[in-house]
Amino acid sequence: MNQAIPLLAGFVLRPMTEEDLADVLRIEEATQVTPWSMGVFRDCLRGGYQCQVMAKGEQIAGFLVVSRVLDEAHLLNIAVAPAQQRRGLAWATIHALCDDLRERDTGFIYLEVREGNQGARTLYERLGFEVTGVRKDYYRKPGGREHAILMLLRLRGDHK
Repeated sequence: MNQAIPLLAGFVLRPMTEEDLADVLRIEEATQVTPWSMGVFRDCLRGGYQCQVMAKGEQIAGFLVVSRVLDEAHLLNIAVAPAQQRRGLAWATIHALCDDLRERDTGFIYLEVREGNQGARTLYERLGFEVTGVRKDYYRKPGGREHAILMLLRLRGDHK
C-alpha cells in the first residue's frame, strides 16, 4: 500500500514516514502498557515492514505495523490515539489493510492481543478473526505477565 487510502471522516491510511515517528511514539506511549521504543519503529520502517498511519492532513490519529512473509501477514502493532478512539478508525483501517492484503494474494493475517484487552478482542472477532490459541505469559505488565490470545483471519477461502 504505497498510496493514501480513504478511511472515514477525512482520514486516510498512508505510508508512515520518519517525520511521523514522534507522533506515532506519542500514540504508542498513550495506548500501550509496554510501549515500543523509537528504535523499534525506526527498525520497522527501515526493515521494509508495512508501516502506515491514519492521517487527516498533518494530524496523525493512529498507526499500524505489519510483517509480510510469502502469503501470510502478521499484524504486529496497531493503535489509535485516545481522543480518536471509538469512532471506527481501527475498523476502517483493518478493513483497508485486509483489502490490500487480498490484492497481494495474502492467505491470512494473524495477531496477538492481550487477554485483558476486551475492546480489541471484540473488534477483531467482529471483523472475523478467530481465536486459535494462547501464548502464556507473553506480554509484560506492571507486576507480572499477561497471556496473549492468538487470532487469525483467513483472507482467501482456499487457505487452510
